[in-house]
Amino acid sequence: MTLANVTAIDAAAVAASISQQEYQRLLSLPRNYTMEGDMLARAENARGWYAQYGQPIVASVRVDLEKINPPIVSLKSGHELQSDVLAKRLQKGEAHSLMTLAVSAGQEVSKEVASHWAEGRPDEAFFLDRFAVAIVEYLVFNASQIFCRSLESKHETLMQHLSPGCGEWDISDQHKLMELLTGVPGKTDLGPLKLLSSGAIDPQHSVFAVMGVTYGNFAYTPVHLCRSCDLNPCEFRRAPYRAEVVESLETR
Repeated sequence: MTLANVTAIDAAAVAASISQQEYQRLLSLPRNYTMEGDMLARAENARGWYAQYGQPIVASVRVDLEKINPPIVSLKSGHELQSDVLAKRLQKGEAHSLMTLAVSAGQEVSKEVASHWAEGRPDEAFFLDRFAVAIVEYLVFNASQIFCRSLESKHETLMQHLSPGCGEWDISDQHKLMELLTGVPGKTDLGPLKLLSSGAIDPQHSVFAVMGVTYGNFAYTPVHLCRSCDLNPCEFRRAPYRAEVVESLETR
């Protein structure tokens, strides 16, 4: 089995790439709200801290599909993922491979957030925590775009991502994704990432995701991802879930 490539990312570059609109969405602020004074200072302090001390990483591995029989997705590695929404999405998009992705904002930011809470500094903790979430979201989408461009010479493209624990995909499949990434059955760590028995990842600002690889042509934005995600409730949506959007995200 091919092992995942673990890549360290330039924290300053990523921090500068987080748009104010995305940051404010995760702070639960209105789209057109203008931050000023102490609020703006805390937001910029969080961005500045991460640019200096953050250690984001991205890891990925590609595995060919064996067959899809909803809700089971069988991989040529011998693993089986169980998710009706994933299976039907891959089937509809005529995917032939699966890209598994792990991203993390790093241990340092999770430790800093915990330190702020312990010191009785909830405002600093909240702003830095939300910025770390923005980092994770950006890394997933940006890595998807980079991988997609790298596949152009083979006339392949990536479908929108999906993660265990989101919507109707049970979080227990995180263990199978860790095995895909590490190539070792039962292994629970990948660089700084550690998978807990519950399926949660340590550090907390981390996520696993999978994307189908297809010869079709998929074009989507973060807004499309929200419209096609059935996670409910979710207070950080860019747009409401619409089942018909899932149907429209098909090959063209």
